[in-house]
Amino acid sequence: MSAPAPLAGAAAAAPPGRPDTLLHTVHRVRTSGFVMGFAVFAAHLRSQDSPWLVWGLLVLQFFVYPHLLHWRARRAPQAMQAVLGNFLIDALALGLWAGFMGFPLWISFAVLSCNLVSITLYGGLRYALQAMVLFFSGGLLGWALSDQALHLETSWPVTMLCIVGLTLFLLMATSTAFHRNRTLQATRAALRESEQALHHANDSLQTQLQAIHVLQEKLSEQAHRDPLTGLYNRRYLDDTLARELARCQREGLPLSLMLIDLDHFKQINDTYGHLAGDEVLKQLAAMLSARARTSDVVCRFGGEEFLLLLPAMTQAAALERAEQWRQEFAAHSIHFGAFRMQATLSVGVATYPGHGTTPQALIRRADDALYRAKTGGRNRVVLAEAPQPAWGQEFRRP
Repeated sequence: MSAPAPLAGAAAAAPPGRPDTLLHTVHRVRTSGFVMGFAVFAAHLRSQDSPWLVWGLLVLQFFVYPHLLHWRARRAPQAMQAVLGNFLIDALALGLWAGFMGFPLWISFAVLSCNLVSITLYGGLRYALQAMVLFFSGGLLGWALSDQALHLETSWPVTMLCIVGLTLFLLMATSTAFHRNRTLQATRAALRESEQALHHANDSLQTQLQAIHVLQEKLSEQAHRDPLTGLYNRRYLDDTLARELARCQREGLPLSLMLIDLDHFKQINDTYGHLAGDEVLKQLAAMLSARARTSDVVCRFGGEEFLLLLPAMTQAAALERAEQWRQEFAAHSIHFGAFRMQATLSVGVATYPGHGTTPQALIRRADDALYRAKTGGRNRVVLAEAPQPAWGQEFRRP
């Protein structure tokens, strides 16, 4: 059998992977193939009574040459390119031998066919055309060096060796192609499964991320909400008041604060119990939330105190609204079990910029006004006083 046939089979049989694995497989099968090729060429040359020099070159060609090419391919930066280069060298060398022997038909056909199939499997038609040109160029050169006529006939043992070798090569090549296709199909199926699994994992991850985002929003909302009334808490107010005040300052708008306190709330707790007191707080919170504008911020300031942040609301409008809410709540009956309770509100109102230009100043003025509403008899709305020049420590209610 000719030398390139097992070489093509080796390259085709080598699984995709590390270059050293490919080269090792190519070298192992290539060496075996060159031994078979030596048998074909030796059987033909024996009938021609060739000199010892030809036999020596034949030994070098089929027993030393494969190892040299393997050594070359191992040191090449790209293993596949080195293997294709070896196929081209095979074409030239085998063409030399075919031409030197007078182009015996079966041998020339076998070695050229195997070489072309081998190089086409991995290099395509372009490399096959190059191999064909090199084979016939080498053949013409070898024929010229031999100085003999064409010798197309081969003996029947040589013909049988070529037929058997070529048949084995074609079986090996088609079997290799079949296994490669099966491997590629399995790889593609595995890739599709991996891609589907990746899509499922990505969808699952997106779902989890959305769930985490929703949970974060809920946690953030819970962190800024009072658990009893559902209103915003003091932490949220501290952030929002500074931001809204800065906006109103930029846009030249007023900003009002209402600080609301339930009158005699301790007495409600002592008389009807803390659960009844909680119900009063919740109903006041519900009323404030229902009457507030979308832009307003209703907060539970602490205990029985509530604070309303009213952006772009004038002092007069804030006083009018506070009075409406005070009257409405005073007329509202709160049912708790068998009890019917009445409660009233005291309200302190402060407005930017007349009562202060900082969050702390506005809250302090509203607190002072609430204190005066409490000490003035409760159940009333009191407007904050304009700040006086600081000449001493400002009085604060305990």
